[in-house]
Amino acid sequence: MNSRARRVEDRIRELCAEAVEEQNPRQAEMILAELQQAIHQYTQRLRHRAAAVLSGYSNIPLDRRKVPYHRRDRSP
Repeated sequence: MNSRARRVEDRIRELCAEAVEEQNPRQAEMILAELQQAIHQYTQRLRHRAAAVLSGYSNIPLDRRKVPYHRRDRSP
């Protein structure tokens, strides 16, 4: 499964576990850099959602996991 297809939160958890288990300092550094990018992406997403909520914008896209199945876009 492509890591980009997974939710960012899942990728953050995965990277945390990898960083804890990694014995090679150089490899751990690479994992931590990737973790930092994932956290940045997640934070940016939260900022955009917070700005939308605080500005009263009502068309905030729901997270895929929170959208009822019958409301999901099923187009290819």
